[in-house]
Amino acid sequence: MAQLVITLKDSSYMPNIRRIVKSLVGVEKVSTVRAEAKAPARKKRLTRYEKSLLDVKEGRVYEYENSEEFFKKMGI
Repeated sequence: MAQLVITLKDSSYMPNIRRIVKSLVGVEKVSTVRAEAKAPARKKRLTRYEKSLLDVKEGRVYEYENSEEFFKKMGI
């Protein structure tokens, strides 16, 4: 069994094309699916909280015992 997919810009041609394809020898079934115009998928913008969770997950985090150690490492 083989399938043929036809995409039409103008759906007003659909009934005529269906009739023509149905009349061909060997065609068992003709079905139509109306495709809705979909916008391209957009990347979701991460919130600051989600960015921080991603940093922790990927190991971009530093740990310090206390604030004195932090200030010493930062040179403050």
